[in-house]
Amino acid sequence: MFLRLLLLVLLLGGAALAGQPVTTDTLKWFTPDRDFKPIEPAAWVYEGVQKAFAGDFANPKSLPYVDELAAAGVTVIHTGGPEPYYPLRRDGGPGMEESALMRAVFERMRSHGIRIVIGVSPYAPTEYVKAHPEWRLKSSPDEKPLDPALDFNAPANIPFRSLSLNTPYGDYLIENLAEIFADYHVDGISFDGNYHPPLNYTPYDMELYVRETGRAFPRKIDIADDDYKIYLLWADTKLENWYRKLHARLREVNPQAAVYTWTTNAGRYGHFLTNPRVMSARMNLLFDSPVQEWWLDEVNLGASVVPAFGAAYVRALTGGRTGASEPYIISRGNPYSSSSFPRHELFVRCMMAMTNGSITPLAVPTAAGKVAGDDTLREIGRRKKWFIRSTPEPWAALLVSEQTRQFYAGGHIMECFLAHALGVFRVGCEEHLPITLITDLDLGPERLAPYKVLILPNAAALSDAQVATIRDYVKSGGGLVATCETSLFDELGHPRPNFALSDLFGVDYHGRPKAPAQRAELDANFAIVVNESYWANRQGTAEMRWGAGDILTSELIADPRMERLTNGVQASFKGPLVLMSPERPPMKRAMIMFPEGKDPVPAVVMGEHDKGRVVYMAAGFDAANYSYGYPYERVIFSRAIQWAANAPMPVTVQAPMCVQSTLFRQKDAAGERLVLHLFNGINTTSDHGLPEADVPLREEVLPIAGIKVRFHQLNLKRVHLEPEAMELPVVTEGEWSEVCVPSLSVHSMVVAEF
Repeated sequence: MFLRLLLLVLLLGGAALAGQPVTTDTLKWFTPDRDFKPIEPAAWVYEGVQKAFAGDFANPKSLPYVDELAAAGVTVIHTGGPEPYYPLRRDGGPGMEESALMRAVFERMRSHGIRIVIGVSPYAPTEYVKAHPEWRLKSSPDEKPLDPALDFNAPANIPFRSLSLNTPYGDYLIENLAEIFADYHVDGISFDGNYHPPLNYTPYDMELYVRETGRAFPRKIDIADDDYKIYLLWADTKLENWYRKLHARLREVNPQAAVYTWTTNAGRYGHFLTNPRVMSARMNLLFDSPVQEWWLDEVNLGASVVPAFGAAYVRALTGGRTGASEPYIISRGNPYSSSSFPRHELFVRCMMAMTNGSITPLAVPTAAGKVAGDDTLREIGRRKKWFIRSTPEPWAALLVSEQTRQFYAGGHIMECFLAHALGVFRVGCEEHLPITLITDLDLGPERLAPYKVLILPNAAALSDAQVATIRDYVKSGGGLVATCETSLFDELGHPRPNFALSDLFGVDYHGRPKAPAQRAELDANFAIVVNESYWANRQGTAEMRWGAGDILTSELIADPRMERLTNGVQASFKGPLVLMSPERPPMKRAMIMFPEGKDPVPAVVMGEHDKGRVVYMAAGFDAANYSYGYPYERVIFSRAIQWAANAPMPVTVQAPMCVQSTLFRQKDAAGERLVLHLFNGINTTSDHGLPEADVPLREEVLPIAGIKVRFHQLNLKRVHLEPEAMELPVVTEGEWSEVCVPSLSVHSMVVAEF
């Protein structure tokens, strides 16, 4: 039947459909981002800041440990749960194997008011798999049937028990989980799995895809091919719909039920590089709280801004509501080891995540030791009051575009996508700018309105609707900073002949500069150690110039630091480059560049449009600031953001660059306040080790004194430092009020009541 249906689709135009230009608006079965509705997290999830993974309750001696966790302030415990079974109890099956110990442990947790989240295996019951082997996930159309005598419970064979959730098994599993919820009276559920494969050749899925989309099933995984892109959107949609159905069913059993589960697309470095994805980024909005494995080992660039960015991103993907980052206690990735892990480092990692708005659940007892885990949980609790139900204070919005990552960057995610976003994030960290990460779903009029400036770091893939929203945002007074190939492609990565935002940029796209035909001359002493890899890496080099006569506006360079960071009116650049036409009014040339071996061309243009301001950078100062990091690039980008915003920041911070500051607003029955997180990220052993093996293993604190914080146009009633419970005297001058933080150890919060 399936083969006949597939042949019919091909004959009637399935192949022709695949060749036509497609956008998400033309797919009737697809819910556009603007119409995507998130679930509302359970109330207790917002409060569950002290959360522990405690999996081994099979030993009766573990019961007292529940009391110890409660004493440390834990209010949510994630533990192991029963596996799915077959058949359902309502259909005459025996249900779960009764576990008196598990029930006793759960009762002890409930006696302390602790919420219980159970981890459930993503693998189907053996009996179900044997009954429906045709529903197994298949990674190849030529995959041979399994031996009927195969032992599905052997560790090596357990993955063979993965069934497609699009088959009737998906509904069975939901009912199975509902029974478990009802029997054990738990609060939440978690999976380490239950994603969709990149391409599934299960016959049931193949036939369903053809029937629902009217298109031919893709021949292979090819992220550049429309056939596959549309399949990926379909697979995303089916999984989203399954989680919606699961959530609704569990809420029938327990109105405060939560899907508090692992995510694979929310900020972990390796997941950023995953292409194709196994779940959509927006599916995180269907979890009460997505939880990411948060790595700081050398494989995950733990000594860079990547971990802090990841903690901020998991929060962004939930619309700023709640997200969690479990700090993995890995001191080395090669060998994979948690040995020699300082207690202090656990606390520092958790404070970095909290600074960026992320809950930090701990696996206890931790590999850093029980004392480290208990002490850190207590320190988290000391900060809980000013963390829960706080929302990022809007000023600058940084778009982290999943559609750009997936459908434009292809196999070059770091170079074409991630480095750009990380570079802007680094600007925010080191310049103390209140930058909030946003997603594609936030490119709507209501979500953008509170922000003074929108930053598009090589946001190449934008839909026509998003482009229109950005244009209206600028007309209404919003600021815009964009780089490189922003808006040159639609949301599925189809190229446009010119920037869709060329009217705002005031320039046209003229391609990318080609590498020079002749290699540059090198100093003879340096040339001795140069090999072919040096020349392969020498891409995107140019000289930036802003001398008299070269530029029409000096707004970007009017910073006294430029004289200290550069020698004169020119500086070297290495990063992404594109070519643009000469600027059109009202845009003015702010910087020119000399790509290696080329004549001078515009590098940055800026100007006012209606009520708004726009800066367009053909030179990728954002990516360069992450991957190469000349200091002047940070200053230039910071100036661009502040000029485009055309409004003072609500709070300014005068502190060393190692201090990260983030700003949140909190409202409750006691009133309204701004909460400024200050995180001291300094590593006193910085740069002493081998760079590629550098992992933050901090063991001591270098306190920072004299940090000044200024508030703009706030009628302050009280300012205090937490958790130190220290009153901070306020000095008011004109529209500004200032306080001084006497000393910052690792993490403190300046709380401004008004």
